[in-house]
Amino acid sequence: MYLKKRSLIFVTFFCSCLAIGLLGSSLGTKSWVSATCQRTINTDKSNGSVHFGLFQYQSILNAGLGDRVDNQEMLKILYVERSFLIYELYIATIATVCGGIFFGIISAMMAIVNTASNPIEAICHVPGLYLWNSIALFSSLAAVVTWVVQYYLRLTHNVMVREARDQGLWSSEGMAQFGFSFYLVVIAAVIFLVNIIIIIHATRDPHSARKAMKLHPVPGKHAGDTMLY
Repeated sequence: MYLKKRSLIFVTFFCSCLAIGLLGSSLGTKSWVSATCQRTINTDKSNGSVHFGLFQYQSILNAGLGDRVDNQEMLKILYVERSFLIYELYIATIATVCGGIFFGIISAMMAIVNTASNPIEAICHVPGLYLWNSIALFSSLAAVVTWVVQYYLRLTHNVMVREARDQGLWSSEGMAQFGFSFYLVVIAAVIFLVNIIIIIHATRDPHSARKAMKLHPVPGKHAGDTMLY
């Protein structure tokens, strides 16, 4: 039983590492949103696509004369176009993804500590495992929520920078969708939830539960007979 508990807790270490890797990949990749786009004039002769993440923006536009690739920094775009994204939600998404990574690292460290030893402090023992994984789960879910709100308030309507939108007459209205970078965060949140389920299973002690049931007073007739005596 003791070996099983430690083995299951050690599994959460690998799960935490996987979740950290997914969150880190989501920060470094540029596919939080993907969209196709067309010009509002000469629609049949134009096609394009836009992909961007939290730090990088790329558009590939073809107005009939070949692909024109444009790579930009997201912070530069937001500096020039304050209304491109809801800035507060954008910063919140970055902060919560980083929070998920930070608390995921702590949960991985606590898994190692609880596998190798039996710490006395509650913050380092089983309550700590619940705490750090729960905070990592909350941070990942918060990143998902902030980006979903961002998507429906702004990105479904436009992912084009001002130059392409106003001068090139490009539009992405209703053609945007979540990219794979966003789904990496969703998967990471699921992994932290799985960690919590594993910890519940690992720390459950059926023998103690049965013992507690035996110690409970017996209700009904037998209890009444005891009182009469």
